[in-house]
Amino acid sequence: MPDLKDTGDQSRRIAITAVILLCLAPLIVKAPLLLGLLNSDPTLLYAGLQQGLQSGPFGGYPPYPTIDPNIAFTSHALGHRAILDILHGQWPWWNYYEGVGTPLAGEMQSAALFPLTWLLYFRQGQLYMHLALQMIAGVSTYALLRRMRISQVGSVAAALAFQFNGTFAWLANAVINPIAFLPLTLIGVEMALERVASGRRGGAFWITIGLVAALYAGFPEVAYLDGLLILAWTLVRMAALPSPLRMRFLMRVNLAGVAALLLSAPILLAFFDYLPLGFTGDHQGDGYASAHLPASALVAMLVPYIFGGIFQDRALTGFWGAVGGYVGITLMMLALCGIFGQRYRGLRIMLALWVFVTVSLSYGLPGANVLTLIIPGLKLAAFYRYLPPSWEFSLCVLAALALNDATHATLQKRLRYAYGATVILVLAGCVITHSAGIRPHGRYVLGGVVFAAVLLIVLAIILFRRNVSANRLTLAVSIALACESAMYFIAPVMSNPSRGTVDLVGVRFLQANLGMQRFVTLGPLAPNYGSYFGIASINHNDLPIPRRWTEFVANRLDTNTTPISFTGSVRGDPAGPSSQDSLLKNLPNYLAIGTRYVLAPISAPLPEESKALGIKEVATDTNMRIYELSNPRPYFDAPACSLEAATRGELRANCPQRATLTRLELYMPGWRAFVNGQEATISQVDEIFQQINLPAGSSSVQFVFRPPHIEWAFVAFAIGLLMMLGELGMAVRSKRAAVRA
Repeated sequence: MPDLKDTGDQSRRIAITAVILLCLAPLIVKAPLLLGLLNSDPTLLYAGLQQGLQSGPFGGYPPYPTIDPNIAFTSHALGHRAILDILHGQWPWWNYYEGVGTPLAGEMQSAALFPLTWLLYFRQGQLYMHLALQMIAGVSTYALLRRMRISQVGSVAAALAFQFNGTFAWLANAVINPIAFLPLTLIGVEMALERVASGRRGGAFWITIGLVAALYAGFPEVAYLDGLLILAWTLVRMAALPSPLRMRFLMRVNLAGVAALLLSAPILLAFFDYLPLGFTGDHQGDGYASAHLPASALVAMLVPYIFGGIFQDRALTGFWGAVGGYVGITLMMLALCGIFGQRYRGLRIMLALWVFVTVSLSYGLPGANVLTLIIPGLKLAAFYRYLPPSWEFSLCVLAALALNDATHATLQKRLRYAYGATVILVLAGCVITHSAGIRPHGRYVLGGVVFAAVLLIVLAIILFRRNVSANRLTLAVSIALACESAMYFIAPVMSNPSRGTVDLVGVRFLQANLGMQRFVTLGPLAPNYGSYFGIASINHNDLPIPRRWTEFVANRLDTNTTPISFTGSVRGDPAGPSSQDSLLKNLPNYLAIGTRYVLAPISAPLPEESKALGIKEVATDTNMRIYELSNPRPYFDAPACSLEAATRGELRANCPQRATLTRLELYMPGWRAFVNGQEATISQVDEIFQQINLPAGSSSVQFVFRPPHIEWAFVAFAIGLLMMLGELGMAVRSKRAAVRA
């Protein structure tokens, strides 16, 4: 369909149709999940509770429907816990059900205060959340491109490509949450630019909204890296203004950014308060300064499934564990074409440079890693995995600019050159892969290669036909772009389970009998699903995790686990002591932290000699055996006192004389205790726990956790809200004045 002139009601109808299409597209592609033909519940694959699991049309497992199992362990389990806390009328600052207690909102990956996390309350909530993110990404990209006066066809095609981008397709944990707000923020930049150029006030409201949403979304690394692109975009666009207006524009953008930081103060304070106390793995020191993907995998940017399905080839586990997205053939071809053209010349050059530099960083091309020493914080993030959303978006904008050049007499010639360059890139990538000794094989690989070959043939037919009008050429290439993006996205969708149930017999037993004690798993009920179900597990699979706790685990519980993954199955040294060995050896230490039950795989029962240690089997289901330990230490303990606990944070104590109360919760700044309404001093005891003094007689005791100085963060939030509303008010008044004029 040729582009129509954007005038009046006709323009609005076209825009509404485009928005409807962008909202329907993800629903159509994910229809098998929405209709229940396939199951997207991460609990089924990752919680260790599955029964009768059957693979989807594309087989499994592998291939998997997603690269990162933190779709389950952090995003799903911890996000659900945060929403349950909120629904019970409490701030989700603390998680009682992981380790011996950890910060929840400050951990960030739970996205505890992110509005879309509310969807995780529902059974298919994560599916709804991901659909919402895709819709926001698509619609906001379309709105941005239309504001830049890019054609309808180009705007819709690029928006579809971005909402089906490689990161959305392959990753599904909190990494994807901030992605949708990159184009939303840039809408604000463009609006502010337009308002400044026309002498009107306001316009930066959406900058604040986009940045706030990205910061609350739960993955600060992606928000930061996307922010670098936003900064580059802003500086390049500022150059389009006359010199006297540039400082006014920059001031307006900066004020919107300040308002965003103030509005984000509660979550940022919780995060930065926790960060110095947490174990952060490689996110410290030189971190990821020299890390990158292998250049031998570059071809997967253009032919995503040339290495098969996700984790299908064990020899490529390192690649799948680190990759963060892909491009595709049509998008690359259009982006190469979009580099040329006079309109938005500076922006085109900046986006092309951004893609070249960030891809070079991600794949370790010579000299690129010097940027990790120049750009603050870059070496502390796994940039090779978290930069792809920014270069995927940049390529989509360049593609839209190419499609916008439909009336240019040399468009077809440019597209032919870009096609030839893309074919050369594909062949060069294959040669590099072959030279590295990588020989992909299997039906999945064959399917991916055949699809890419057919696509190249179709594109050749489209581009090398004679006497094709520019509008028809643009439409045909746009359809190819949308179809290719959707097809690549469908592959992991079709790798979801077709059938299976979650066996909750063991979970129900623990919910009924655990009380305020804890359990340890040797495999079943993976961390952090204790948090999901409201049963306290000493295990964790998280980052950051309190350093004091990781040191205790390594010194007192399990010398052969890893700081990030105290799961019962991950071993630091596969030939070293098993988690079962460590449990039996260090049983007194497990009892000392309140461990009452042990969960062992149904096929790996504890040895007979464990009975002599007071361990007895008390329940089973299809996945686990549940063992009870004798005489675990109580959660609250005060010698000679009568204690009646209502929750983990409230109890009544009756003591014949002054006593000390020990609470088996992690000692950390931010905890406050109140005895009969008066604040009591909390001291550290037994390396990691809390202790307070109790008076003689009856006492009402309350423990409360709040990040230190959170009150000031709420003050900052209020100031930011006033700034944002003031900006919105100025924009509305300015628009009304323009209409009256």
